[in-house]
Amino acid sequence: MPDAIPSPAVPSTGAPGRIRVAPLGVGSALPETVVTSAEIEERLGLKPGWLVQRTHIEERRILAPGERLTDLALLASQRALDDAGVDAKDVDFVIAACLQSDDIAPSMAAVVADGLGTNHAGGFDLSSGCSGFVASVATASGLIESGRAQTVVVVAAEAMSRLTDKTDRATAGLLGDGAGAIVLRGTTDPADEHRPGATGRSLFGSDGAHGDTVRVATDHPSVYDTGEFGLGKAGQVQMNGFDTYKTAVSRFESTVRDTAAINGVGLDDVDLIVLHQANGRILEAVRKRLEVPEDRLANSVDHHGNTSAASIVLALADARATGRLERGTRLLLAGFGSGLAWAGITMTWEGAA
Repeated sequence: MPDAIPSPAVPSTGAPGRIRVAPLGVGSALPETVVTSAEIEERLGLKPGWLVQRTHIEERRILAPGERLTDLALLASQRALDDAGVDAKDVDFVIAACLQSDDIAPSMAAVVADGLGTNHAGGFDLSSGCSGFVASVATASGLIESGRAQTVVVVAAEAMSRLTDKTDRATAGLLGDGAGAIVLRGTTDPADEHRPGATGRSLFGSDGAHGDTVRVATDHPSVYDTGEFGLGKAGQVQMNGFDTYKTAVSRFESTVRDTAAINGVGLDDVDLIVLHQANGRILEAVRKRLEVPEDRLANSVDHHGNTSAASIVLALADARATGRLERGTRLLLAGFGSGLAWAGITMTWEGAA
């Protein structure tokens, strides 16, 4: 695979006159229905503990029939605004990271912007799978730094249960549903001990030649139909387990190291690394390669499962709820997944203490 090409964007340094992108609030929302790994093991005829041993996932949340994903996205966004102390009328842009909303059109972003009560905020959906939240944060930061927006809500919401082949041992025990959101605001106030927040440089990469490693096909012809893994199952996640594990571990490590490097920081300077919560074995393998202690790598996969684009911000919201995300916390976010696509970014939290 080719190496990632660092973004040429200049980071927000907080210097006077330069727009600094400050992360101010985070929120999450989950369906009420809990599905345990024990239930899935019984359904698939697996030995008790088989899924937990291989994925470290104990349970995941699943949307019930008739429930709407956009309701979760809206609730997570409102909770993020409440955490930030920002009024919805001040939001001028919404970016929604998702693979599939409740409707093909209109966008989830438009539904959320209306539901929040913004003053007709602009917005769009961004589809980049498991790297979608980081890609959306980087896109929002670019809009703010260029002066095209001031306050942006980035929401990531996924209903992976709608895309799950419940007979597939490789994926049936991995996937879950949920939503999370973050509030970003631009300011020209310089960063100091009272206003420490800033979003740093971002990194992107992709390898479409191997995109069928993790795929959700349609019933239309695809460039991947004649590939190594053949025709996909329309509307269902397919994953080549061995290739996905091997590639994910390697790409996560390089993305974290490269993101730190382009921001001029060492891993010891980062308080919390938040990766896409693919599965527990991948997270642990990456942690060992990075040689960071367990308490500096966020891990919420045990009770969320793999929620694709929503997983990073759900882990952030968990960190906020447990006191691990507070004013001045230095973060590095990295996503990798379908595409194959990867993205990384750094930020320092400025939300309320």
